[in-house]
Amino acid sequence: MTDGSSNIIDCVQSGDITQFKEYFVSMVRDRVADKMQDRKVEVMCSVNEEEESDDSAGPQIDGGEDDSILADPSMSKEYFIKRIDHDGHEIVLKKLGLGATKPIVVHVDGKRWELFPGPKMAEKEAKKYIESMNKKQSSESEKA
Repeated sequence: MTDGSSNIIDCVQSGDITQFKEYFVSMVRDRVADKMQDRKVEVMCSVNEEEESDDSAGPQIDGGEDDSILADPSMSKEYFIKRIDHDGHEIVLKKLGLGATKPIVVHVDGKRWELFPGPKMAEKEAKKYIESMNKKQSSESEKA
């Protein structure tokens, strides 16, 4: 038996409640401090392991023209909304984060293209972009 627990037993046997309370609170405080220190060490070890593994991990962007700060480079916060095929091109709409007012990211043919405030405007502008891209390609092919 530890010295603290024998002191508590002596206090209970003698009926000294105030001394019992002091010993008890002291023992609980020490145990809680020990547990917190152990947990702190565990957390720090796991954080260090994550930092070491995150240095080289994470998806990379395969292109796209939008490198703005708002765009999430790892695409970890983009949530799929809609996929559209228009004139042989694939349009993918994704919400950047959660919430009603989050911007919409438009991917055209697998490349991040632009940000828009809403899905209707994003779809409309993406279709315009594809049509202008097709006109540009057809005019270049006519010149060649």
